[in-house]
This record gives sequence, C-alpha cells and structure tokens, in this order.
Amino acid sequence: MKQKKNIRPGINPPIFSRGIIDYHLSERRVKLRYRLSALALPLTYPSILITYFYMKIYGKIAGFVLVMGLWYAGPVFAAESLRGLQDAVGDFADKLAKSLPFNASFGLNWSDAYIGKLIGELPPHFGVGISGGLTTMDFDAFDDLVGYFGITMPFSLKHMLIPAYAVEARVGGFFLPFDIGLKFGWLPHVRFGSDFTINYTLLGADFRYAVLDRKIPPKVSVGVGVNYLGGGFSTAINGMTRDFTFASGSPPLSLTDPELGLSWQSTSLDFTAQVSKSIFIITPYLGLGLSHAWSHAGYTVNSDLSYENGLDALKQDLKKAGITGIDDLDQDGFSSMVDVTAWGLRIFGGISFNLAVLRLDITGMFNCFDANFGGTLGIRFQL
Repeated sequence: MKQKKNIRPGINPPIFSRGIIDYHLSERRVKLRYRLSALALPLTYPSILITYFYMKIYGKIAGFVLVMGLWYAGPVFAAESLRGLQDAVGDFADKLAKSLPFNASFGLNWSDAYIGKLIGELPPHFGVGISGGLTTMDFDAFDDLVGYFGITMPFSLKHMLIPAYAVEARVGGFFLPFDIGLKFGWLPHVRFGSDFTINYTLLGADFRYAVLDRKIPPKVSVGVGVNYLGGGFSTAINGMTRDFTFASGSPPLSLTDPELGLSWQSTSLDFTAQVSKSIFIITPYLGLGLSHAWSHAGYTVNSDLSYENGLDALKQDLKKAGITGIDDLDQDGFSSMVDVTAWGLRIFGGISFNLAVLRLDITGMFNCFDANFGGTLGIRFQL
C-alpha cells in the first residue's frame, strides 16, 4: 500500500468603584453579584457539549457544501499542460491571498466594543460562547485549478461557500480599560462519503483597548490580534488517467486514479476599530479591520506516476523545460505550494440581543478588496 503525502471567582473578590474601595454596597447586592459570578463555571459545561456536537454537525455541513461544488463526470483520458497547471496554482494562491486574512478574521466579533474589567468592577466581566457561519472565497480560483484534473463544476458562481465555526472566550482587563479574546475552531481530516475529506483549523487572540470610558456611550475600542487559518479538502478521482505534457519531444507524465488535495494556511496580523451602543436589550455595532497575512496555498497529488524514461529522467526533463515549483516528486505523486503575502481590509457589523447573561450575536462581514463576504450567528454567556 503506497504511502500518502501529508496533504469561584474568589471568595473575597476586590470591590472597586472609580478606583476607590466601595464600602457602601449592601450585603444583599454583594451576595447577588457573587452568585452571578459563581454561575460562570457551571455554564461553561454545556458550552463544551455544544462545541462537540457542533464540530460533528460542522463536518457534515462543510463536506456537503464542498462536495456540491465539485463534480466529476466519469473516466477521462486527456492531456493537459504541466506548465499551465503551475500557472493555475500560482493564480489560485494569489486569489486566496486576498481572501485568507478575511476568512481568518472569523470569530471574536462580539457586539460590545469593550466588555469591561475583570478586576476592578463587579461583577467581573468575561464571557464564553460559540459562533458559526459561512465565509466565501473566489470560485474561479478553485475552478481553474481542479479543471486540470478532470473535475468540472456543475454550475458557475462568483463565490465558493466555506463553512466555519469558532469557540470564543473573552476576559476584561485589570484596572485599565482593555479586554483580551481567544478563539479556536478545529476539525481533523474528516471523511465525507467514500472519497472526500476536509480539515479546518482556526486559532486567534486579540487585545482591545477602550478609547472612550465605558460609562460614556457609545463604546469605542481599537485592537490588535493574531489569527491562524489552515484548511483544505481532498478527493479521490477514481477511474481516470490524466496525462501532463511539458516539453516537445518528451513523453507525457501519466497519473492513474489520482487523489487531489487542495490546502491553504495563513497567519495574519489584524488591526481593528469598533464602535457599539446598547439600547435597551439590543446592541448594534460596526467595525473596520485591516490585516496583513503571510499565506501559502497549493495542491498535492497522490497517484501512481508513470513516465517512460523513469523518475530520475523526469526530474531532469522538468528542469530543462523550466518547470518550477513542483515539490516532493516521487513515484507516489507530487505537490506544489506557493507563498504569498497580502493585505486585507474588511467591514464588519451587526446586532446582538441581550437577555440577562446571554447574548445572541448576528454579524455580517465584507471584504473590501475582493468583494467576498461572510455571516455568523453566535451565542455566549457574558457578565
């Protein structure tokens, strides 16, 4: 069998009021606040269960969405240009470079521009929750690349839907008006059907500082964060032989029953500004984000390779023909990854519904550089 490539609260928390210890709180009010604080830990238990089931549901939704975007018509024998394939992977990486900082910004888009302090206020301010939704990438970037492997799209779209989710937590600052957020989303290589697998990893953290005092509406904050997004999918293309030509007079490189994997990774530095204002039980909000990302994207092919003159000769012939960017070339396949850097600019905003210690967030996002978009629905416990 061939080896595949790796495609309580404290019992006596401090009580502060405008920086001075407040001795005038009634015993009843103090006890109530302690009880609210003590609710935080047990309320995180259901969130763990919700996260587990959400991951399983996410896997099915993500697989369904991506499979519906790919269509393989049946056994095909055709010749393609290997140079054209390498041009297509470069275009794929360039287009994704504009989308990936935007896709990585998923999560932690809470309605409150600043949630308050963890130490220095009662109750202490923090929250934990989960959000899910969709972002988009350029459809053409996928369409052109997978076409070289005999995969055709059953319809033409401008955007390809990418399901996403994040588990989120945020804690208020210590004495100063800031908060810190953390997020993660993870889906290992999950098989959908017999021949399709997907994977997804999202990690991020941010720091927000309140520009305006939280007691003066609206709340305004500026922030900086770091995000990491990795993902991709692979599909087996059974019953197909694909030939790639690359030089006049040279025999073709043949692939039989290939498994194609597309993957991407991006690390981005994210700067944000946000404004929000609470009105009774709702909080509308609006923000602007600027990102700089270091990304790489490309493909991996697992297949029995056949070249008339042998593998060593193939490597030499590719070099003579000026075909570059092909990595890990051996009898079991090859890969090609392209490194790119890019800026991203996005607008995000929405509204939250505030029910006691629960928040229901509805958020929309728009990528100003390539017109991709996204939407999320989140629920969280927040003090």
